[in-house]
Amino acid sequence: MPKLLEEAIDRLRELPEEEQDAAADALFAYISSDDRHYTLRPDQAADVRRIRNGLRSRTTRLATKSEVDAVRNKAPA
Repeated sequence: MPKLLEEAIDRLRELPEEEQDAAADALFAYISSDDRHYTLRPDQAADVRRIRNGLRSRTTRLATKSEVDAVRNKAPA
């Protein structure tokens, strides 16, 4: 298993169960998707690197399921 994936899994183990489930859902969606064979533009790749660095340094974090649900509930239908 690549070191980066091992690091991500170790970090996920530290999260609350609800957030671990959300991450697992995202990973399963990625694995089962036919869309995973795509190429990012250079600016998109730079954004991914910036976000990953922020996650590693803990200067940023992913939204929890409850935070996402709260935003969805506020959005006009």
